[in-house]
Amino acid sequence: MKRILRWLLYLFIIVVVLAVAGVLLLDTVAKELLQSRLRAETGMDVRIGKLDISLLTPTVAMENLRLYSAPEFGGSPLLEVPDLFLEYDKEALQNGKLRFRLVRLTVTEADLIQNRQGVSNIQVIKVKGKAAAVAWQNRPKPIVFAGIDTLNLSFQKLRVSSLAEPGRAREVYFNLTNQVFTNINSTSDLTGIAVVLEGRAAAASPPGAPPVDLEGLFRQWLR
Repeated sequence: MKRILRWLLYLFIIVVVLAVAGVLLLDTVAKELLQSRLRAETGMDVRIGKLDISLLTPTVAMENLRLYSAPEFGGSPLLEVPDLFLEYDKEALQNGKLRFRLVRLTVTEADLIQNRQGVSNIQVIKVKGKAAAVAWQNRPKPIVFAGIDTLNLSFQKLRVSSLAEPGRAREVYFNLTNQVFTNINSTSDLTGIAVVLEGRAAAASPPGAPPVDLEGLFRQWLR
């Protein structure tokens, strides 16, 4: 289960990077600038269909966001996010804490890919994410992630594949829509999300099919 929780944490790290980049550049941000910043901090190519950063309310909204894996993984989409809405705590941000009152995240597909050396695109993001976190902490005014009050999560499908063995590709369906989770402050708080995803994956399996072993799947691909 720990590997599942870590993978989910990496997903949230991406969301945090998106939010920080948008919030801290409110006066000068443009879609192209934000895309460039995200490329530098995640190592991935980024495409944003629409970006709306409100100057009247502490909100950031994105539509049709795609994060692409590095060329060594084929350059295919890692995450397809048609809807991402963030409402942050403005007072907490002024005190160096990034806390979200609401995160609404819709993921239509996430792709976990191993290259021919057995390294996954998520493992690469982990390294990049740590480097980005260190960079933020070394800023004159470091920002600390302080949690999510409410997460509204929709997650449709996970695809797992290997460039060395394309025939082993597997798709896991969650069909999760507008599932609400509250008070996410640490890795341990992701347990509830992992349990729900496992249950949804089992329910979406074809009749008679063995239950989806997400823990075993992640152990194999994130070793």
